[in-house]
Amino acid sequence: MFKGVSKETKVGSLTALAITVLILGYNYMVGKDNPFKGSRNFYVVFDSAQGLAENTAVMFNGYRIGQLRKMKFNEDNNKILGYVEIFSSLKIPKGSGLKIESELLGGMKMRLVLAHNKNYIDDGDTLLPIYAKDVMSMVNEKVAPIAAGADSLLQNLNRLITRNSVQQSFDHLPALIASVQQTVDELKSTLAAMKPGVTTTLDNVGKFTANLDNYNQSIQASLKSFARLSGKVDSMDLVKLTKSIESTISSLADVTSNLSKGEGTLGMLANDKALYNNLVSTNQSLQCLMNDIKAYPEKYIPLPWGKHQRKVAKEKSAATNTCFPADTTKKK
Repeated sequence: MFKGVSKETKVGSLTALAITVLILGYNYMVGKDNPFKGSRNFYVVFDSAQGLAENTAVMFNGYRIGQLRKMKFNEDNNKILGYVEIFSSLKIPKGSGLKIESELLGGMKMRLVLAHNKNYIDDGDTLLPIYAKDVMSMVNEKVAPIAAGADSLLQNLNRLITRNSVQQSFDHLPALIASVQQTVDELKSTLAAMKPGVTTTLDNVGKFTANLDNYNQSIQASLKSFARLSGKVDSMDLVKLTKSIESTISSLADVTSNLSKGEGTLGMLANDKALYNNLVSTNQSLQCLMNDIKAYPEKYIPLPWGKHQRKVAKEKSAATNTCFPADTTKKK
């Protein structure tokens, strides 16, 4: 097939073919599907390139229509001049711009944003730069206040824990519990010592109440005898004296009746048999409270960092403490 063709011609043909394939492949790699089709060049001036690189794709409606061909830093105004090549014949209105966006898996791209204008730009005109917040910037904006708040909370908590007053409170807690226990023991001993005296007093009051009727009869008999004797003396003075004595006797009778009915302070004290039982019940409740404080101190001493321990202590106390049953009507 190639008989009669010189080696120089073969080498030249292969070289031309290789160069053509290289050009086509390069244009395909940079996004230019048809290297023989004309393209347009535009300029864009960025204040910040935000990580753009040469050959960054220019997208429109999800389709690649061009690329960032080259970038150049202008030292006079500290701005970045970008050369954009558009392969498409899309008409671009004046005021359109290129928006810098970050891709989900990394990398940057530019998206063509068309303006609402009936006039169109020509080849060599300038497009406006449009900046968009990248994902990391938005995340940092949300996370930064939270991190600052958490750091402030930890600092405040650390200052609270390291306070001398808090440390002293923890140090004094065993002594406080021991003091409360001692107080309860002393109260228990006092009540036990008062028990015989209270019992004797109540017995004496009962005996006195039972004998009031006998005292009343004796007083009435004495008054009758005195009335018979008083007839021999000045009748007017004795009558007044007798009426006064009878009024006193009537008052004593009323007092006796009130004591028997349980009216008044003395009557209630004489007839209230539950007094002793209430004193004993109070002593038992105090003893049970001290046992609960000793077993679950977290329940009675709330600390900002011990909410969970306090909740657990309340649950355990409600399950084991029979003196103060838990209120099931309240929500936990």
